[in-house]
Amino acid sequence: MYTREEVKAIVEKVINMAKADAVELNLSGGERSGTRWANSSITTNLVQYDRQITATVRVGQKSGSANTRDFSDAGLQAMVNEAVTNANANIDNPYLPALLGAQSYIPVDAALPGMVNYGPAERARMVKDSIDLAEKKGVLGAGYIPKVDQTNCTANSNGLFAYYRTAEMGFVLTCRMPDGSGSGFSATMGIKDIRSVDAKALTEVAANKALKSRNAKALEPGRYTVILEPRANARFLSLMTGIFNSGGGFGGRGGGGGGAGAPPGADTAGGAPPASGALPAGGAPPGGGPPGGGGGGGGGVFGGGAFGGAGSFMTGKKPGDKIFSDLFSLKSDVGNAILRQSPILADYKPAGPVQWVENGVLRNFTTGQPATPNNSLVQEGTNLSIEDMIKQTRRGLLVTSLWYIRGVPSEGQPLLNTGMTRDGLFLIENGEIAGPVQNFRWNMSPLVAYNNLTLVGKPVPMGLGESFDLGQAALIPPVRIEEFYMTSVSPAV
Repeated sequence: MYTREEVKAIVEKVINMAKADAVELNLSGGERSGTRWANSSITTNLVQYDRQITATVRVGQKSGSANTRDFSDAGLQAMVNEAVTNANANIDNPYLPALLGAQSYIPVDAALPGMVNYGPAERARMVKDSIDLAEKKGVLGAGYIPKVDQTNCTANSNGLFAYYRTAEMGFVLTCRMPDGSGSGFSATMGIKDIRSVDAKALTEVAANKALKSRNAKALEPGRYTVILEPRANARFLSLMTGIFNSGGGFGGRGGGGGGAGAPPGADTAGGAPPASGALPAGGAPPGGGPPGGGGGGGGGVFGGGAFGGAGSFMTGKKPGDKIFSDLFSLKSDVGNAILRQSPILADYKPAGPVQWVENGVLRNFTTGQPATPNNSLVQEGTNLSIEDMIKQTRRGLLVTSLWYIRGVPSEGQPLLNTGMTRDGLFLIENGEIAGPVQNFRWNMSPLVAYNNLTLVGKPVPMGLGESFDLGQAALIPPVRIEEFYMTSVSPAV
């Protein structure tokens, strides 16, 4: 919401106002908005604006803070005066850390003008395009278009100016038959270039799935070859990203639960020297962390080294060990052209690209606090489309969505999770979609599944978390997994 020049002017003004030995500032401000619709009619259109600046001043070995939402000269001066008063009232702190100086960050253009200016009227037109097509096809649409334009900056009187602005949106749609006999889903999330969102194409996908998912036949539970579409694979991947934190608590969060935990970072241990200077595993915690912060199973109960957690899987693992299929590669790609991502770590040092797994081989992991930056995680793939992958599959299931994922205690299988399929499950026979089948409950560990990869498709922006809010998007491909255990028929549609 605020340009670099606007923030620079505010920061310099406040630093000059403060009669103190040092000043630290945290500024945030932006727009959070969204449009929801259901039964092919807009139900909600919200826009929220907020801003705040916090000043922490040092007077000798004393420090004090104050904040304000009043960015006028008088409001900023009042904040500074309050911070100085609070500092003088405090006792000396001989352990105040040295202020970080100026840093050099990877340039990331994450607030494109088209997205910044994309407002309620533009969202309404996008919804109308979707509703019109859904009605033409005889289905009911329900969806959500979230959008943010957010600025964050941390600066100090020692030259630090860690500025980052992002503007992004998503499009999430479920189409259902009026009688509830079929359901289809499509989505894209973490989009910074509005030109890459095609509401009509996404509606076509969701509507066709709803139409084709009617009259689903029952199949026997068992182990199947499955093609997980990007959204299903994103949810599945989010269950294990925390394994790359070797500290045992996996970013301080016990489980992935239905979310991805903290977003990916760029501090590493082992392999090539990281940009942020992380220490080897077992040393002092670095300032950032690995992708995710979950990894404790869907229910968020079996994290770290706990019973059923990922700790037992990673015990003794070191860079160079083979842990997944040759087809599995995962990285934090800070600076990529598609995702918005912050080049700033949690300790305000520069973030850089990190290869976590390469062709199944562990390259890096880290210890320490939950990671930033967010939205840089990439599961590498190929140029294969989902249609290409179907043509190369003799018999299997095409999975649209995984939902209600929860951890299952299992001594022999770390990160065992259970969940259900929904919004379209289709049988593949001889390289073609043979028809819809009833949904299944499944039990599977991603640590096992990603050793059973036999095809990987083209990565697309997709949300990792259980909800569809922005901030947890990554580049995720469709994948084909062998021996995926479907345990029972589910009543989900």
